[in-house]
Amino acid sequence: MVEEELDGEPWFHDIKEYIRMGVYPLQATGDQKTTIRRLASGFFFSGGVLHKRTPDLGLLRCIDARHATTIMTEVHSEVCGPHMSGYVLAKNILRARYYWLTMERGCISFVRKCHQRQVHRNLIHSLPSELHTMSVPWPFVAWGMDVIGPIEPAVSNEHRFILVAIDYFTKWVEAKTFKYMTKKAVVDFLHSNIICQFGNPKGQKNSFVSEKLSVGEEKAPKQV
Repeated sequence: MVEEELDGEPWFHDIKEYIRMGVYPLQATGDQKTTIRRLASGFFFSGGVLHKRTPDLGLLRCIDARHATTIMTEVHSEVCGPHMSGYVLAKNILRARYYWLTMERGCISFVRKCHQRQVHRNLIHSLPSELHTMSVPWPFVAWGMDVIGPIEPAVSNEHRFILVAIDYFTKWVEAKTFKYMTKKAVVDFLHSNIICQFGNPKGQKNSFVSEKLSVGEEKAPKQV
């Protein structure tokens, strides 16, 4: 919620009086007068209404605590209110061309007191589980591979599969498209895209590329 001023005046009263009449509060110190002058440079007074200047030369209407509470209620939970978060609520109010000094803090406090927001907000319902980290001491020693496809419809070159390899350490991605996903295509991909560029993956030796794989005639594979 927005806190009311102790003296009954809106938060922008001193700034408004300085812009309108060039006067300071009676008990203002030198530092307070400097602060008022600095703040006043960012405001514009017209037609009895004080506006806040924005970087894009727009004007936001300054409102007091009572009107701020009403606007937050309308934007957050009335007919068009989707019960948004505090940050989004503040952005939407700015988009509606209203402003007060503690807008973001007030919106966050307002949303925390909204019962429907607390009940229906996005919550993590999955049970906690232990994370199993994968230790990779340096780059390009462990790779993860997967096949995407078949892709329908096929592209102009009739390639329907994508073979993807991701390094666990750096998240570097190597990918290539294929018309058919065969054993020979995988071996050639490993040799040209992984081993020739980054070296042999750790612990694999050369067995997975040195073995003779009987490919035979390339036929369309079963769907993966």
